[in-house]
Amino acid sequence: MAVNATKPFVKLYKYDQELASDIQALNSSGYSRDDIYVLKWNPDKNHSNQRDNYYKYSKHFEDAVGHIDSKAQFFDNGGKELRTKLEHLGLDKDEASALVRELEETDKTCILVVRELRDNIIDLT
Repeated sequence: MAVNATKPFVKLYKYDQELASDIQALNSSGYSRDDIYVLKWNPDKNHSNQRDNYYKYSKHFEDAVGHIDSKAQFFDNGGKELRTKLEHLGLDKDEASALVRELEETDKTCILVVRELRDNIIDLT
């Protein structure tokens, strides 16, 4: 299995129009839906019995701000599933745990992950 040498770009957001605008800017700059991931933290899905759901990662389409679901891969899950998905996207276990912990402790609600971000398409801070 090949390991991606470059870490993906990650940024925390509130689930709002700023996120939708940044995703639109990425799409306009040539990034495909397959290069952009939005991982939305859902505290209601933090229970272990949720792991037996129909899908390993649920895709949530209602209330999609700015039609994010058509422009990026969108996942709406609890902390354990978000950590696992972040690791699949190229972060190590400690980085993934730190990001999820930050979601839990701040007013941010989701993580934007972009593979191989180039240029300054979006504000990096």
